[in-house]
Amino acid sequence: MDFFKRIGVNKGTSRLFVGGIHGKESLTTIRIIEAANDIQVTEGYLELCNMPPSPYLSTLNPLYYLSLAGSRLIDLVMKNQPSIYLEIHCYRPDNYPKLTREDRKEVFGVPGLVELENGVLIGSISPFARSNFFDLNDFPFTLEVPCDPSSKSLQTCISFMEILAGSSNRLEIMEKLKKIYPEQVERLDNYFKDYSLNFHLAFQEIKQRAPETDLKDFNDLNELIVDVIEKGNFKVNPKQIKQLEGAFLIFNEYNSFKCNKRP
Repeated sequence: MDFFKRIGVNKGTSRLFVGGIHGKESLTTIRIIEAANDIQVTEGYLELCNMPPSPYLSTLNPLYYLSLAGSRLIDLVMKNQPSIYLEIHCYRPDNYPKLTREDRKEVFGVPGLVELENGVLIGSISPFARSNFFDLNDFPFTLEVPCDPSSKSLQTCISFMEILAGSSNRLEIMEKLKKIYPEQVERLDNYFKDYSLNFHLAFQEIKQRAPETDLKDFNDLNELIVDVIEKGNFKVNPKQIKQLEGAFLIFNEYNSFKCNKRP
């Protein structure tokens, strides 16, 4: 790790904030992680981590979670099993439209990120990690910050992280955010409802039916996924169907020793 610090005590809510997920983002995210060095935790603990530079591979590519950087990240997640989790990324100005576009769900399988203010964007983490390593009502979020953040952008990040550090669950976080960013939270709530009623339920059904299905190859897996979607009338687009396939493959890879939260 480029940076690692634990704040608080072992008992209670587990929180994990990680920067430098891929590429050279760590050169920017270290500034945010270090700025959170003095954040106060009301109960439980918070781990602050900044990972070293690594080859760039999108977290929307399932192969990321089989890479060295991805396996390190998942190891951190599984060791801490956080109910409040934050990935900190950075973006170049020309990528802003790509991250926030209205049709991002159709093009990339995930909804557009929502701007809080000062160019700071938030949204759920990749569905591959979201569906495999977190419970439905956890708070696993992405924070996207300009790669050359202004002082106002940094302050927005710190204020957001202070809310997470001072909260114990998703509901508490969203209630606090709603008082400051009501329109943004309404959009995020709608995204969550769509995820929980469609992608999440479809993935749970696929996992339940897989052991009793003879899955010899990708075609068999695809047939299972299509059958689950049609019988459950789940609203997922073609891009999300491919993501369900990738999510199951990641589940298969990690389930041999630890996947999903332990009781």
